[in-house]
Amino acid sequence: MWERRLVTVVGTAAKHILVSALRGLRTIVVTGIVVAVVVVIITEVVGAYLTKSFPPTGATHLAAAALAIAFGWAAAVTVAIGEIFIASIKVIELLIEEAEKAEKKAVEEIGVLSRKAEEEAVRLGHTAARDAGAVGHSALSDAGALGHLVSGAVGGVVGGVEHGAEGLASHIPGHHHNENAPQS
Repeated sequence: MWERRLVTVVGTAAKHILVSALRGLRTIVVTGIVVAVVVVIITEVVGAYLTKSFPPTGATHLAAAALAIAFGWAAAVTVAIGEIFIASIKVIELLIEEAEKAEKKAVEEIGVLSRKAEEEAVRLGHTAARDAGAVGHSALSDAGALGHLVSGAVGGVVGGVEHGAEGLASHIPGHHHNENAPQS
């Protein structure tokens, strides 16, 4: 998914750069030619005026050509630098836009994952409480059964001891246990 998104962003950025480069080349050429022609015309007119000769002299033509090349080149380079800045700004804006989209999608995915985690935690909590209740109920039931067993055993021992004590008492000289006899 991220690879496809990256290819899309790089492709769009490359498209913007190529479109800007082609537009920039056209603008550079047109600007260079227009500035060169304007400089030639101005130089020829000024040369003719200053030398008071029409057509202007060879030196005027040479000066016009040199100035046309220099000014045309300077204007073209200036336009080229401007086009590079414009293309760079467009690419940066595109990258920022894509980063904002990715951030928004990440926030949405985090929300979905956090809701799923919360649901799973609640489900796990219910399961743990149910299991703990079953273990507690089983332990309580086992403790009750053990209590009954211990109570029965203690009762049996006490009864046995009582019976043994009565039997022992009957063997003691001077001791007669008669239920009908008055107790002294």
